[in-house]
Amino acid sequence: MAENRAFKAYVSDGIESLKLVARLSWQRNLTAWFYVPIGIIIILLACFGVNSLIGLSSVSFPASVACLIVLFFGLMICDMIIGDRKTRALVNIIDIPAGWALRYINIFFTPSFVLLPLSPSISGVEVGKIIAVFLIGFFVVVAITAWLVRVLQLITGSSKRAMTERAEEMGREDDAIPLSQVSSSRQDFQVTLPSGMTTPSLTSGTSTPGIREDIANDLIAPRRTQDPSRIRGTGGPPETDFSVQDSRPPSPPQQTPLPLTRPQRWAAFINRNFDRLTYLILFLFVGLPIYYATGYAMPAQLTFNVLAYFTALALPPKWRQFLHPVLVSSAITVLGIWILSLMRGESLDQVLGSYKTGTDYLDLWHGRKNLSIPGAGDVFGSVLDASIVALALPMFSYRQELRRHFFAIVIPNVAISIGSLFGYPVLCYAIGISSTRSLAFAGRSLTLALATPATKNLGGDVNTNAALAIMSGIMGVLVGQRILEWLRIPEGQSDNLAFQIGRIVK
Repeated sequence: MAENRAFKAYVSDGIESLKLVARLSWQRNLTAWFYVPIGIIIILLACFGVNSLIGLSSVSFPASVACLIVLFFGLMICDMIIGDRKTRALVNIIDIPAGWALRYINIFFTPSFVLLPLSPSISGVEVGKIIAVFLIGFFVVVAITAWLVRVLQLITGSSKRAMTERAEEMGREDDAIPLSQVSSSRQDFQVTLPSGMTTPSLTSGTSTPGIREDIANDLIAPRRTQDPSRIRGTGGPPETDFSVQDSRPPSPPQQTPLPLTRPQRWAAFINRNFDRLTYLILFLFVGLPIYYATGYAMPAQLTFNVLAYFTALALPPKWRQFLHPVLVSSAITVLGIWILSLMRGESLDQVLGSYKTGTDYLDLWHGRKNLSIPGAGDVFGSVLDASIVALALPMFSYRQELRRHFFAIVIPNVAISIGSLFGYPVLCYAIGISSTRSLAFAGRSLTLALATPATKNLGGDVNTNAALAIMSGIMGVLVGQRILEWLRIPEGQSDNLAFQIGRIVK
């Protein structure tokens, strides 16, 4: 009887916690699991339309980058015509899917590393040469770019004053936002305690996007009561200065709120890990049954890849400085899907072949025949186009900096791109790197969206090029600021210079 009562109590508390989560976080989950997918589809439809228009000409250009340019200048025109306030309201709407796509852009890069085992065999000596060229070239390019930008700064007169003006503009923009707009954009997940007090939630921004939205995603236990000796009027030391008398009545002593109940604790855990639990359920009860029953691996591989990325994000911040989530999640994904494939008697090459079959949304919507079923890598690659389009929002946000430092950004950008195109392949081939991998270095200074088609047109190795482009971004985050310090860039100019170099060297 006691066991039955305990079991019923656990079931009752579980149902109560689920009701609590559903009642207090339904808006967040509705946005994350309904509005965001619809917005992503709309962005991809726009890319599909632009791709169809580009296909009418003989020019090869990524539709996602074209949409990025169109969206950026479209927002600029809207800002001039309808004003800043209405434009920011439009940006907040676009940011629902775009903010999500930018927040998770790292996971869409993982297929490039997951597929590295499919690259042609390479000797250890050649790997060492590639790493050496990459590292030396990275530091040389950053140094050249830093000093070139610095010289152009001095010539054009752009300096720390530009960043100060930007800070003042940001402050004016924040002051212009009505208080009701800010408060209405927050969806706080709170639990009313028996004592009538509420527990404020922590914000993580892992599900619902928004430039000015911070979505509460956690329940926290109440803070401990204050030390009575530090509370005036409740037994603390008497006041010794009577020159200023406080007419306000003494505040009542603070009381320790009652602890969270078991359903409230469970609701806090579920809400804090809602995305992880959702993908875990999909992996165990949807992906694996489909994979082992039909052989279609996409649901299992995609959900496992997402879980691997969440695992990589759970590493301590100090570790993530060196163990980048893209690299860690890619390694976990390769190992995991290989183990899953061994249970079906498949080799690593076979399972990676099903991970990315080369069929993206453009192929499907164009109605091309004899297509393979898309894999997890194809899904990530498709959504990556939405992330590239979404880059128009931070560009619009920093439009004043782009205008002020136009020459300091464009001139080094063009110079480094031309140097990479004609310098890297010759140098790599001369020291014994294969021709296809040497040509992959030609797009070293391009963003991945442009580097991929450029490398294909040159006949280079796309996987090598993708790894180089992504590793460049990772290196910039890890050591970019330190390189500026080693170059003895003036401290007042380092942040301003890093802003510009970040748009030149990925």
